[in-house]
Amino acid sequence: MLTGGFEADIFAKHPELNDPVTGWNAGLNLRYLPIRRLTLGANIAYTETKSLPTLTQTLVDLTLANPLNPANTVQQGRQKTTFLSASSSAVYQFTPRTTGNSSISYTESTLQGGASNTAYAAQVGVSHQFTLRDTGSLSDIQNVFESTGVPTTYTNAPTVGWTRQLTPLVTLSLQAGPQFSSRGGVGAYANGSLAYEYKFADRVIRASAAYVHSQGFVIGQAGPTTADTFSSTIAFEPSRSLQLSAGTTYSKFSSSSATTISGSATTGTTSTTTQGVTAGASYRISRWLTARTSYSFYHQEQKPGGTIPHNVVLIGLDFSYPVRVDR
Repeated sequence: MLTGGFEADIFAKHPELNDPVTGWNAGLNLRYLPIRRLTLGANIAYTETKSLPTLTQTLVDLTLANPLNPANTVQQGRQKTTFLSASSSAVYQFTPRTTGNSSISYTESTLQGGASNTAYAAQVGVSHQFTLRDTGSLSDIQNVFESTGVPTTYTNAPTVGWTRQLTPLVTLSLQAGPQFSSRGGVGAYANGSLAYEYKFADRVIRASAAYVHSQGFVIGQAGPTTADTFSSTIAFEPSRSLQLSAGTTYSKFSSSSATTISGSATTGTTSTTTQGVTAGASYRISRWLTARTSYSFYHQEQKPGGTIPHNVVLIGLDFSYPVRVDR
């Protein structure tokens, strides 16, 4: 599937900042089944923007297509940001209950006046369905972080996972393990989620909550960071064309590496905490055109630094065109 779009900025109080094309994005998502047991996938996405909500939504969508995505974002002003991600995956079904999977990814980001980041990631794993409700998994996740002005960091996280279908409408997933770093010491990797579905007036309402503790990087800041993120969402489709959603977010990023500003690195420990609420609606006008609007509020506290509140309302159009190729 091909996707693409652009942004235009109009300021009521500062018309001199108006820009008909302040950002743009393009993406390609492929899925191929060469044989019945093997599924291959690939995803390429590029975004150029000055908008934090646009960048945040880009990372949310990317994580769905590429679970290895290590990038995070915080409020850094209206600075030009570029973000490139490329990933591929393979899933092979050994038996009806046992599946093997592998994936690799490449991520690169730049921020005007900030640091550039490059990350490589790879994962290999196997899962087995023990009962109709229980599935266990073993995985190994490896990351390499390269940033401006700091040494390259390598991490490795062998993990054990378990997914339990508590009821036909409730699913709990847990994954955890130690995370070894080339910087020394042993940290932790943890990933948990709870998904719940229920019917209201013959329509399905989907609610979910997720928590992740891992190593990643913050766009514009040099070096890997320890990230703790929590998110909750609820989504409802009153009709086939209309989708409504609301959610909350909490994230904390801490790092002892340098932060690069205008090409010079300063050392020290930094931490950034962000709380936010979001609400959105999308309407599918046609097969290839979707209208979208959203509201988001974020409250960010950085140490050292200050507090930044941020309210944003977005209105946009999404263009996409799926292409299916039969063998």
